Amino acid sequence: MQKFTKIQRFLCVMFLSCAVVLGGAGFGLAQTKNISIGTGSMSGTYYPLGVAMAKMWSAADIGLNVGAESTGGSVENSRHLKKGNMEVAFVESMIAYWSYSGQEMFKKSQDKNIRGLISLYPNTIQTVVKTDSGIKSYADLKGKKVAAGIQGSSSVTNLSIVLKTYGISFSEIKPQYLSYGQAMQLLKDGQVDAVMVDAGAPSSAIIDINSQHDITILSIDEDNIKQIVTEYPYFSNAVIIPKGTYSGIDVDITTTGSLATLCVPGSLSDDMVYKMTKALFDDKDKVVKVHEKGNSINLQTAVNGFAIPLHPGALKYYQEMGAVK
Repeated sequence: MQKFTKIQRFLCVMFLSCAVVLGGAGFGLAQTKNISIGTGSMSGTYYPLGVAMAKMWSAADIGLNVGAESTGGSVENSRHLKKGNMEVAFVESMIAYWSYSGQEMFKKSQDKNIRGLISLYPNTIQTVVKTDSGIKSYADLKGKKVAAGIQGSSSVTNLSIVLKTYGISFSEIKPQYLSYGQAMQLLKDGQVDAVMVDAGAPSSAIIDINSQHDITILSIDEDNIKQIVTEYPYFSNAVIIPKGTYSGIDVDITTTGSLATLCVPGSLSDDMVYKMTKALFDDKDKVVKVHEKGNSINLQTAVNGFAIPLHPGALKYYQEMGAVK
């Protein structure tokens, strides 16, 4: 048997060491892919829910390291998807359709590549006022200082749509473009008259002010909701926020909302999106432990409200589970 010289043994060891290093760099061994999920304001629902999903995906052994980023919300997120700055994003169903079809604010930036991953819950419109403000209806907001959400978010668009059904143009209020947390602080101090929160109920921002002040959340009249749904079919029919959802509010609140969805670019691999979709359902309990809106991860409603194509990877999972034929 041929014996190796010291030099040959040294070279062999060096070769094997290099192979291990190179393998770890992508020459044979699986790598972890870094991706980001666009959420919304830290005081809204998207951000904590997105953080929970990011942690779940990162721990799911599907080769991903996911980070959650606070953003201005749906409109900004859809633009990030188009530019390739993010791989997953919360986008309201109406905004996703406008982006896909090149309507409204996307007339010059149409994104035919945006795809649906999962539909979650109605992003209910909750406009908060102090009970002693004298504001009883959306009709009373004319001329008032209203925190309408961050510029670039769907909150501004949704408030405009509701006001329109009450015969009020957006220019007839005094809009303040603020995050929910900033807006609630100004409402506490009497520097704004109302705050529009476009999020799942209960909202942490509303719970915060509710612990210190008597508040009222304006209901939207059912006839107005019918007008909204007729013109914008991606809004839900009347949604009831039950009395007691917020302390001291002992009446049901009637409202509506566009569905919160997760969207991805069509360029993401089918295999990756399939694994991400499967993990959402397999590890749903990990999301629910962090935020109760994780309960909206539901096969019965997973494809509701989408007027854009589903990503093929997500579609494959839903077909396997019988959610889509």
